Amino acid sequence: MKKDTLVQFVCFETALEPEAFIPKWEHFAKESGNKKPEAIILQQALSKIRFKYVSEHIWPQDDFQFNFMKGRRSEHFPESRVKVVQAGGYTPLQIGQKKHDDEDVFKIMVFTSNAQIDISALTSLQTYRSLNIYQAYYESSMYSYILEYFVKEIHSADLLQQLKTQVPAAEIAIYRECLVTA
Repeated sequence: MKKDTLVQFVCFETALEPEAFIPKWEHFAKESGNKKPEAIILQQALSKIRFKYVSEHIWPQDDFQFNFMKGRRSEHFPESRVKVVQAGGYTPLQIGQKKHDDEDVFKIMVFTSNAQIDISALTSLQTYRSLNIYQAYYESSMYSYILEYFVKEIHSADLLQQLKTQVPAAEIAIYRECLVTA
């Protein structure tokens, strides 16, 4: 991922399991706009959190277009139990690695609205393999920062606890990538 990239985070509130959710998501993603982003990554939460699924739509900064909605912050998939929440557009501040192929590497995502957060304290934690930090690009973005920590499974519970202590008001969960065709 390049520095002149924007990432649109789209979050999903649902109780649907992957085998029921992914086909609906794929159909909705295909119908959501004329232009397609450079890449889309869909991930599923492994713990209970408000957003069971999060997709990242990676765009060149000069060709950024919101997908999934027509100017609204949230909506529902037609005839389903899925609420779509537009978290907004974010610019990468730090990109360690975008994807890990190791099966024993999880992603811990931190969604924080605290613009005064001490990023240096969050980068000094020791148990993660790489870290991506995104800062809100628009004032209307839902969060000030979104952080993605890639961590080995054996260290994930420890890092999760450290993050909950460091950023108590944030939404924090462990995610894994879903296999999709979109």
